[in-house]
Amino acid sequence: MVKRKAYPNPMGQLLHLVTLMLLLAAPPEALAAGSPVVIVERSEVVHNFTVDGASVRTMFRDALLQYTKQTSVKTAWTKGIGITPQDIVGIKISASGGPVMSSRKPLVAAIAESLAEAGVPAYQIVVWDKLEDELRESEYFPRPEGAPYRVRSVIPETGFDEHVFYVNEVLGRLIWGDLAFQGIKPGRGQAQQAQKHGEKQSVAQMYGRGVSAGSLENQVSNKSYYAQLVTKICTKIINVPVCIDNSGVGFNGSLASLALGMVDNTRRFEGEGGNWGDPAIAEILDRPFVRSKVVLHVMDALIAQYAGGPDFSPEYTYPLGAIYLSKDPVAIDSLLARRVDSWRAGAHIPVLKPMLQYMQTAVEYGLGTADPKNILLIPLP
Repeated sequence: MVKRKAYPNPMGQLLHLVTLMLLLAAPPEALAAGSPVVIVERSEVVHNFTVDGASVRTMFRDALLQYTKQTSVKTAWTKGIGITPQDIVGIKISASGGPVMSSRKPLVAAIAESLAEAGVPAYQIVVWDKLEDELRESEYFPRPEGAPYRVRSVIPETGFDEHVFYVNEVLGRLIWGDLAFQGIKPGRGQAQQAQKHGEKQSVAQMYGRGVSAGSLENQVSNKSYYAQLVTKICTKIINVPVCIDNSGVGFNGSLASLALGMVDNTRRFEGEGGNWGDPAIAEILDRPFVRSKVVLHVMDALIAQYAGGPDFSPEYTYPLGAIYLSKDPVAIDSLLARRVDSWRAGAHIPVLKPMLQYMQTAVEYGLGTADPKNILLIPLP
């Protein structure tokens, strides 16, 4: 286990402070209107790449009550967010960063415990992400002992909905886990690597031993099928991403981690050839059933990572100790992307901004706002 904190260089720390002051200096006109974003930032909760669970629970509850303007957790969820005891609530996490840089268990537990206070039974609270192998590596699967929720994966457990899909003209080469793929499952670990880095794997690793190289030309599709957890199982979804960069789409925040985590055949959207996820990320999220079910975004910025993601790279982390909470995923991502770019600039690393056109496309689709003048910042002490 890593036993030290990692910080950017002094210039990065200075840029961090300047950026924070700018973010918290909301113009007077923003007080009247705009997308509210509650920010709780308490760096003292981070210790040697771990977080204090009790403090994180308090931070989340403070943020939820402030955001909903309610006096109890129960009414915050029922009146403020619109979740009822009859809902099956999916907590969509990001599990690609291993034990350290995946959505942190104390925050996820705090959300689940508060849902229980609102009357949602534990068996109706489902923590999920796309790959079982990543859930296992991040120590969510099997379910942690005493955890107040169930844990389910899309691949291989619950699968995709053959009747609901997104079409994009970019063709993707199918591999094991994609709904339309035909072949034998690779061995444990190889399936995860095939999904994450398909272009770097051998035929046997990517497709299973039942597929020959000569048949690959037929294993392509312009469709991405939605997870049944989104279309059929969950009635409400709370998105809990992590503040981390992603070499395929720039920033693996509220927009990208949710969109790419809910459909298959996504490797075609990543990198320069996939326009860094533009317009696919926005278009995947711009569906009525997605808009109606995703009721809240809770950004885990307790430990932020500004380079080397989505895998854990300790030398590029910052012990921010922050939670961002809003119904507006674009507002959260735009605020944090600026901070990430300030750290990258301070470390002489190219900034992410050229890869983040999908955020502006999300604005054009009405998924949120990226204009600071239209964001109502609500910082808590």
